[in-house]
Amino acid sequence: MAFPWIDVVGGNKGGNTVNRTARRRIVWKAFVFATVALLVTAVAVAAPSAPTKKKPPTTKQLRALLPASIRKSNTLHIATSIYAPVDYYKADGKTLTGFDADVMRAVAGKLKVKIKWAVIDFSAILPGITSGQYDFATDLNDTASREQVVDFITEFRDGSSILVKKGNPEHIRTLGDLCGKTIVMTQGSVQIPIATAQSAKCEQAGKSKVNQLLVPDDPPARLALQSGRANAYLVNTLAGSYAAKTQNEARTSKSSPACTSLNSPESSSRKRAPACATRSARH
Repeated sequence: MAFPWIDVVGGNKGGNTVNRTARRRIVWKAFVFATVALLVTAVAVAAPSAPTKKKPPTTKQLRALLPASIRKSNTLHIATSIYAPVDYYKADGKTLTGFDADVMRAVAGKLKVKIKWAVIDFSAILPGITSGQYDFATDLNDTASREQVVDFITEFRDGSSILVKKGNPEHIRTLGDLCGKTIVMTQGSVQIPIATAQSAKCEQAGKSKVNQLLVPDDPPARLALQSGRANAYLVNTLAGSYAAKTQNEARTSKSSPACTSLNSPESSSRKRAPACATRSARH
């Protein structure tokens, strides 16, 4: 998907976390083991001289951790939304690709199961996971409120940035430049509190508030920016940077790091990777 009409600017000083998880604790556990097994294998290939202290679990051992229903159907139901480079369609408009899709296919291969993808609006992901409709979901920021209903496994660090039209005609460089502007965001995203807090600062300074335009997913958000309905798009840094980079656009600043991952219904035991166990800010 090409967007030659955008630049990425700005950023926030806080961090958000995004993680991947499973539907039941036992599925979550099998997913973690499968991922660890893949990583250990990759390290062994990269550094064959470095001995590993413990062998990764076998496919048979991993499958034994799966619920009988999944072993019988050999299918994992995974929800995602279009958000390049995490998950997006190839040029044919039908084949799902992206690094999250690659990771999930590798895990499914280790577990000897099939994947049934559900490409849905971002705003529908959490309800789909909490209702048990899906086993996993990709690319969801970890927040305190979301931790009440789903579990997270840390995947990578991310943050928030401002996406603008090519050439930055509105001269938007920081959050302070959003006063009086219309900002598009996806419904339920961690960027909404950022815009709300900035709007309050604008009004305290005697300036116009930040107008929020909420849409269900990333594609309509970018369309709103392209059509002029919005002056800027407050977006995850990775997605914004990718869109700008693939179009050879300039990036003027970065946001602070945060984490990204898979999620699922809350299990009785929550584990987090050390790198994301402590966050400087939560949105």
